[in-house]
Amino acid sequence: MTMLKRFLQFLLLLTTSYNTINALQQPRQQAIVVGSGPVGVAASLILANRHNYDVTLLESSPASSTQTSYDPTKAFLYNVNERGQRLTKLFPNMHQRMVERSVASMGFGGTKLTIVPADPEKTIPEQKVNVPAAAEDDTDSTNQRSMPSGEKAGNVGFWIPRHEMVKLMVEEIDEQNTNGEGGKITLCTGMECVSVLPSTKNNGKDTASVVVTAKDASSSTQETTTYTANLVIGADGMNSKVRHCLANAPSGTWSSNCIQPSKFLPKKFTSPASFLRIKVLQFPPQFEIPNADGKPPLTTFSEDIYAIRSVNTGPRTYLSLGLLPMKDNNAVRPVNIITRPDHEVWTIQDGDTMRQYFQKAFPRLNFSKEGGLISNEEWERFAKAEGTRFPPCQYSPGLAVWGDDDDGESGGSGVALCGDAIHAFSPDIGQGVNAGLMDVVCLDRALSGLDVESGKEITDNSNDTAEKKGKQSLSLASNLERYQKQHAPEIAALIRLARFGAPYQYKQPHRADRVLRFLWTTNVAMRLLLNKVTFGLIQPPCIILSQNADLTFRQVMNRADRTTALIKTLLLAGLSVWAKKRFGLALFRSFTAAY
Repeated sequence: MTMLKRFLQFLLLLTTSYNTINALQQPRQQAIVVGSGPVGVAASLILANRHNYDVTLLESSPASSTQTSYDPTKAFLYNVNERGQRLTKLFPNMHQRMVERSVASMGFGGTKLTIVPADPEKTIPEQKVNVPAAAEDDTDSTNQRSMPSGEKAGNVGFWIPRHEMVKLMVEEIDEQNTNGEGGKITLCTGMECVSVLPSTKNNGKDTASVVVTAKDASSSTQETTTYTANLVIGADGMNSKVRHCLANAPSGTWSSNCIQPSKFLPKKFTSPASFLRIKVLQFPPQFEIPNADGKPPLTTFSEDIYAIRSVNTGPRTYLSLGLLPMKDNNAVRPVNIITRPDHEVWTIQDGDTMRQYFQKAFPRLNFSKEGGLISNEEWERFAKAEGTRFPPCQYSPGLAVWGDDDDGESGGSGVALCGDAIHAFSPDIGQGVNAGLMDVVCLDRALSGLDVESGKEITDNSNDTAEKKGKQSLSLASNLERYQKQHAPEIAALIRLARFGAPYQYKQPHRADRVLRFLWTTNVAMRLLLNKVTFGLIQPPCIILSQNADLTFRQVMNRADRTTALIKTLLLAGLSVWAKKRFGLALFRSFTAAY
């Protein structure tokens, strides 16, 4: 009996070893990700770590312009909220690095905000430090400004510079490649995507694949390289070349079940924040702001927020300097200047004239030529910088395409879009990078055969054909179909939120802007008041609702729409009562009879 038991154990061990060796010998599926920003790197990590793809990451910028180093033309700061953290928490080491290198904030607060008056004779008001609840138990003031960790970081957003965000993601890639866990990620810089087309051949085998052609962006010979993969992810920004290829593909290029190529043409809408221009002026770390009434100057701290007002208040002259939180107190402090395109500042092309203009606009600060806060070289760079423009609110109804798939278990090929490739908008609602990272989370769920928005297993009573296919198999085609059907309405709702959420926070100075900002503020205040007096029965404004990561953007906008309908009903009812008292019942009877 003992001998038989040992023999059976030997057979089990032999079978397990054979299966392991056989699995190791099976070639991994190939994936190509176009774009190495935060969303592209996140997609690469998901595909390699959670779906066992070998990933080729194509980046059009040359290796010399690394995205992991500070660049004043890309000196954006992200606030990674709970939506974005759904991605980072899938990689605990990466998430912990983000916590350590960023500044915590709780909702709309959690950091110290100082508004510096334009008039140098006015004292800078003292602002109370509003630390996150997670840090309230700390008694040491230094610790109160540090990051919460572990369980304390659950409901906190994190301010982090763009290049630091990319850097910690690249470190995660290096760790994964070194450990040999999952697929391998290979970065190819200087390669610009030219075309994305389906192929019926892959290394001589009759399995569907996608062929990406890329050219060497640094070469004058325009040499091209061809990459073949089962799955291609377009994360290459609002002017996505991958999306352009899908939009211009002839009908019938992909599966007959795919949406038409015209659906990949973005729908564009203009919001009050669209086309604002922004560029960055670099201030030294810990610079001092002179105070009044004999008080000592205010030494700036990197983890605090500052808004420095100017004496200029006209439609084409208004300026304000905005400083967002960052962790390194010894790093250069990027200061945002955001204006309408017709602002005077965009007509100045030389550094000394720019310096004089800012000295008049901000008399509190020392912008003198010798010994001033800003070097002459920085003034010259700033004057010549073109900056960038906030995009219109745009989205692509098309999110994915796939090839015809006869293998119901694992075969097939396709292309999916994420991030700015499917949605772009100005940063006023604070959801840019978070929405992009959530796209990757939703794609991960789709590839895992789960419900895209909830992440739960798909029930058998679903009426969605793509859902049923996803429940029955791991087909790439059916999973991409579900990503398209379930996530596209969420993207449309996100763009509605971007259009109406908080478009006037930049204090646009045109006279029409001021009137519309007053109406928008009144609307927000009315909804907040109704929410309070009805004990939550009437929903708060959509910008407040969007801070609740448990709500999808569709749920946010649906709740906001119900409040809008209720307000309209109340206004019409009030108008009817007033008109009845003012004009009498006879008018209403004659009006009713006429219609």
